Amino acid sequence: MGAYIPVCFVLIVVGRYWVMRGPARLTAEENDRAPCRGEKFLTWACMALTVAAAIELHILKGDILTDVDACWLNLLPLGWLGFTFYHKDIPGDRTATNVGIWSLTPYAAYVFSPKELPESLWLSLCLFGWAFVLGLWRDGQNPA
Repeated sequence: MGAYIPVCFVLIVVGRYWVMRGPARLTAEENDRAPCRGEKFLTWACMALTVAAAIELHILKGDILTDVDACWLNLLPLGWLGFTFYHKDIPGDRTATNVGIWSLTPYAAYVFSPKELPESLWLSLCLFGWAFVLGLWRDGQNPA
């Protein structure tokens, strides 16, 4: 069950690298900001759903959360995109990127599972990419 943790770690490291080297080139103080309440909630929801999906895939061998469609997985990146649109004062920094990466971690539970990835993965990746680009573009337009 813990075999997909390295995949999550790599996603977080890559996301942090791109934020540090992106067009906004954020300073250390901006990268160390504490997450707001909405970001904390979304991160905890992503963690809980990742654990639930991993338990179902690897222990229960069920089909409730991890069916072929698994459209519920799109709610996490959609929530992050909505959060990025709504809170214009929150920068696209490392903290925000970590929340976005957490929205994709339920898919990491599928990596070492015999089940196929859900068909809705492409939509989640598009939503994640849209929110990521929006955050970086907004920071590039408003250097502070």
